[in-house]
Amino acid sequence: MRHYLPPSFRSPLTHAAIIAGTIAALWYPVDGSILDALLQRLPPPYRSVANHPDRYNLQIIYTQIDRDARNRPHFNHFFYRVDPKEYFYPASLVKLPVAALALEKINTLGIQGLSRRTPLRIDNALDCPAGYGWSDTASVESSIRRMLLVSDNGAYNRLWEFLTRDYANSRLKEYGYGGIRLLHRLSACGVLQNRVNNPVRFCTENGKTLYAQPRTISRLSDDNPLAPVTMGSFSYFNGMLLPRPFRADNLNYAPLESVHRFLIEVMFPAAAGSGSPLRLSAGDYRLLRTWMCLLPRESGMPEYVPDNGYADNYKKYLLFGDGTHPCSASVREFNVVGRAYGFMSDVAYFADFERHVEFFLSAVIFANEDDIVNDDQYEYEAVALPFFSALGAVVYEYEKTRYRRHRPDLREFAPLLPVRKGNR
Repeated sequence: MRHYLPPSFRSPLTHAAIIAGTIAALWYPVDGSILDALLQRLPPPYRSVANHPDRYNLQIIYTQIDRDARNRPHFNHFFYRVDPKEYFYPASLVKLPVAALALEKINTLGIQGLSRRTPLRIDNALDCPAGYGWSDTASVESSIRRMLLVSDNGAYNRLWEFLTRDYANSRLKEYGYGGIRLLHRLSACGVLQNRVNNPVRFCTENGKTLYAQPRTISRLSDDNPLAPVTMGSFSYFNGMLLPRPFRADNLNYAPLESVHRFLIEVMFPAAAGSGSPLRLSAGDYRLLRTWMCLLPRESGMPEYVPDNGYADNYKKYLLFGDGTHPCSASVREFNVVGRAYGFMSDVAYFADFERHVEFFLSAVIFANEDDIVNDDQYEYEAVALPFFSALGAVVYEYEKTRYRRHRPDLREFAPLLPVRKGNR
């Protein structure tokens, strides 16, 4: 198996992990083949996916973390079939960079009285059913909470309007994430409608406008960097089965390694080099981390309870996805997920606060046995979730036995509980 090593991971910092001399290394070589070995430890029912990785468009990134005597993290990355030229639809994976950029934009505006909790209003100037969500007075913070907690699309669309397409992509490029391309809302809007960002206003409780942003029209290309690109062998459109692949030229693009690296920098800002390039406060980072790891019932929002379909593992796919391993207070997954068109993805940092274990694990799979895209007939529950759960379990069990010279202090990642109720 050939293992692609993205240029962004080739740095002295990322290969400074302390691995030599460990007992585990006798069984798992310190190179890309460690993932091959771990995949062979999957129970037979799940090993079939790993035995046919091309069929399932399988990509995996596993990052070991070793702390030094000062608790500073050092990383060692392993890649399995990771290739930025193999397109997959990222779906909600794009919510993490959008959340971070929205917080940063609030900070850089520098307007007195304007904060991430200031009510944000959208002036809908389009005939586009963007579905902004639950409240006319939602803020950047409340939108981020719902985006990261239950992957709310309306909350994403609000922040998409605030950022604008050109600004978001420009900032990502400046920060070294030019591989990510954000082209559209997560709603039924056409290509031409997604070129336009609606006007937005931030207002005080008594209605005073603190900041008004006019309607903007994007100059960015409507195509993602891999265009022309297709998905599947057949497509479903307007109730008809078409004997041709689904065209994905105008869909968002986010390589797995880019989102994986973005999460590393959110969890460990110093990993960006000389400090994080994102202009975020300690409170901003705390917000992102907390709402990536909280379970719906811990949110303080009464609508997000198991009786309404929001189980503990609602958006926890790796390790917890099929319910075999119940979510717990001691083992937390800080993550962002994607699920659409047959693709399922999870980009995650795991922290076991009792055993002092931590690692990053990201994966994407195409669970679409009939290879028909856009018919809403996918094998998420039958194939994707069981495989993701088994993959997470195998890596987690290995991490529990892996030698570490220094025990990590994980207290900075402990979520704040309970969370205060309310939209803002």
